[in-house]
Amino acid sequence: MAKRVIYTDRAFADIDRIIEFNNLRNKSETYSNRFVSRLRKRLIQLSQHPLSGLITNTSDTMLLIWDKYYIFYSVSDTSIEITSIYHQKENVNR
Repeated sequence: MAKRVIYTDRAFADIDRIIEFNNLRNKSETYSNRFVSRLRKRLIQLSQHPLSGLITNTSDTMLLIWDKYYIFYSVSDTSIEITSIYHQKENVNR
């Protein structure tokens, strides 16, 4: 059974940051729209297979490597909480 996907405020801020960067770099919203659409599809897959990510050093956090992004999340009985999203070239320890 699929779990409900929940985004933290930080995850929303990360998505906004990625969209802004893409819009400025490409001078177009096309890539950002594609990013959001593909992210949504990938998170639907994650909701159906919540343990498909990698275990991290933090006991309750998992890592999903998708395209050029790291998606950190935690799993509960009923939901998946997306905690942060980074591009692979970013400093994750910021």
